Amino acid sequence: MTNLRVGDQLQIIETDGGITLRPVANSFERQIKAAREVMDKYKVGLKKLAE
Repeated sequence: MTNLRVGDQLQIIETDGGITLRPVANSFERQIKAAREVMDKYKVGLKKLAE
């Protein structure tokens, strides 16, 4: 079983026993979002490190 989040996209797969719903892999989007949140949170520190 997979935990779904609001906004997740589902892939519909037709099988002999019916249909299966699977989330579309979007881990890259989640990683980018997490990176942006970290950069926003530590903006000052990252700016100092870049000097």
